[in-house]
Amino acid sequence: MRIAYLGKIQLSDVDLSYLHEAQKLSDITYIMEVSPRYMRGPAFDIPNMYPHSGLFKAVEAYPQFSKYASFIDIDKFYVINTPGRFWLLKSFWTHFLLLCFLLRGHFDVLHLTWPPNVYEFVLYVLRHKMMLTVHDPFPHTAHDSFIVRLRRKVAFWLVPRLIILNKAQRQDFLDFYRLPACRVVDSRLSSYTYLRTVHPDFDKAGNKGSYILFAGRISPYKGLDYLFPAMEQVHCQCPDCRLVVAGGGKYHFDIVQYQSLKYFDIRNRFIPDEELVALIANAAFIVCPYTDATQSGVIMSAYAFHKPVIATNVGGLPEMVLHQKFGLVVKEKDSQALTNAIVELWQMPDRLNEFAKQIEETYDGGDLSWKKVAQELCSEYQKHSKIR
Repeated sequence: MRIAYLGKIQLSDVDLSYLHEAQKLSDITYIMEVSPRYMRGPAFDIPNMYPHSGLFKAVEAYPQFSKYASFIDIDKFYVINTPGRFWLLKSFWTHFLLLCFLLRGHFDVLHLTWPPNVYEFVLYVLRHKMMLTVHDPFPHTAHDSFIVRLRRKVAFWLVPRLIILNKAQRQDFLDFYRLPACRVVDSRLSSYTYLRTVHPDFDKAGNKGSYILFAGRISPYKGLDYLFPAMEQVHCQCPDCRLVVAGGGKYHFDIVQYQSLKYFDIRNRFIPDEELVALIANAAFIVCPYTDATQSGVIMSAYAFHKPVIATNVGGLPEMVLHQKFGLVVKEKDSQALTNAIVELWQMPDRLNEFAKQIEETYDGGDLSWKKVAQELCSEYQKHSKIR
């Protein structure tokens, strides 16, 4: 059985970590889109695009991708490459070339990881072979639009098997899109193990255990407008505790008053993997104060290094941060709750160590490991190919 895994550069942290285990169990070809819009992601940062359009072996177009040769099957890694000013128009042609590649390859299953863009609609010719991972059962408040809703409705209507990554939103997802339960497969994320292949730049991180970390793209739903006031209160009780905020984006509230505080380190820019890994490795723990969420890649990045997490009680986060096992879950939109949790963990390093051990046991080799996820999804591939 042959599987084509159509990944996205913005989801490459998930894709690489999953494929590291899944390619040991099934014949999986990894295909990733590269265009002027999609040149930068968690695992890839492309300074200059390969100047030709088409489907290419990944390392032939981008030799720097060979750094993952020991982690995934690099010979089965392709890029659908669309450079130039008019890349959006040319994408209709390059994705037709991708369709031809898929037809010639006689793939049994096409595993999509995002609802197709309009220029990818040609791939629906093979919709009977498709499975789609639904990373966001409902769009984040900051990323909702007519075109996003349209693409999602088309995908959920045409793709016969949908994979959802948290149980908390399963029933709402089924009800909202009027889907039969038999079409939706339960799965989950595991820790982003690809980060362990990265050489950390410790010059960009503070001393080990001297700070807590918020990481990720800046967006209103990330809850920084609750975390920042909480840190002012934390500082009164724990003056040696600093907050590092690592991620680029536009703040929806005034941060001038915080930028001058010595216990705030605000890095409003793209954070390369080498810096991110160092920041996670040296952090005491991670804070995710989101006001709404589905899953969190930041939590999975933290778990790759067995770092406990404080998260809010939204979406699937309580499933990922089991309260009092992998960290603490607090009420959303509540600065005081964040303050109490941060102070509690900062002052109790023994509990942090216990949480870290639980994360390691469960995510490295237990029921929440990628090995277990890959076994389950490869079984779903088999079922899907037989049903058609």
